[in-house]
Amino acid sequence: MNLASVDPKLLFLLNAVFDEVHLARAAARVGLPLPAAASALERCRQLFQDPLLEDGGQAMRLTSAAQALRQPLRLALAAAGHGRPEREAGVAGIAQRVRLLMADYPAQAVAQPLYAELAASAPRLDLEFQPWRSNADAALRLERGEVDLVIGSPAPLHGPIYSREVLQERCVAVMRHDHPAAQQLTLQKWLAYPQLRVSSHDTLNRMLDEQLAAQGLALRIGVSVPNFLMAAPLLQASDLIALMPMHCVPAATAAHPVPLGCLRPPLPVAGLSLHLLRHQRSDDDIAVVHVAQALERVVRRHVAGR
Repeated sequence: MNLASVDPKLLFLLNAVFDEVHLARAAARVGLPLPAAASALERCRQLFQDPLLEDGGQAMRLTSAAQALRQPLRLALAAAGHGRPEREAGVAGIAQRVRLLMADYPAQAVAQPLYAELAASAPRLDLEFQPWRSNADAALRLERGEVDLVIGSPAPLHGPIYSREVLQERCVAVMRHDHPAAQQLTLQKWLAYPQLRVSSHDTLNRMLDEQLAAQGLALRIGVSVPNFLMAAPLLQASDLIALMPMHCVPAATAAHPVPLGCLRPPLPVAGLSLHLLRHQRSDDDIAVVHVAQALERVVRRHVAGR
């Protein structure tokens, strides 16, 4: 279909729907009442003979036909001169939601400084931090257009995705300071104690299991938790040991004022690289590119220095 022949109002809405993957947010972005936006989306579905949005389980996602339309749609809008006022005004004039995906660490460290930086440079941008499940899930959601930017360890990637290293992580064995194994952590002692595992850090868990299995060994997983925020109280009050990237080790807090002990693991564990991932579909998206650049600066400043 020749997109130049389609009503520009429909194209504006469709572009917002593709960015937001959410009709209500898209309607608010283009200034349409929700019933009118729903009617316009239905017209688009009829024009392109495709539902465009489909149920992705916990959230809607773009169909394959919608994914294929994203770049031609943006090119058509640019060719017609639509969207030029936003570019002339610069990123400071853009009202848009940018969707981010990363584990609770480093999200806890970067959320405040990132918002502060963007409030100064792009005050009309909104940030949406989405729930983290795993590196593999994050890569899949980026490919589907459900998120705009990902911070994580690279999982197998498909399609035109940019991957830029922003941090090299060193892995440490973490336990309470007075843990019986804290003075001399041998492999035998490490295997003798139950482990705390953060299930969402699938890349590290897989690497460790494979390395131990090659020696005919295995860890006993005493507790598996979904995020790093749950780790500190469990480690402080037990004989559990956790293998974590150094930047993910929770700092001392008022609730747990004694910092955790961090020791060299008793077997060589390869460092993990943390990457900023962005899909090629956002090349012409000023807002996403601006947030990506700001996010990289913030990670290097507030996480890499820990």
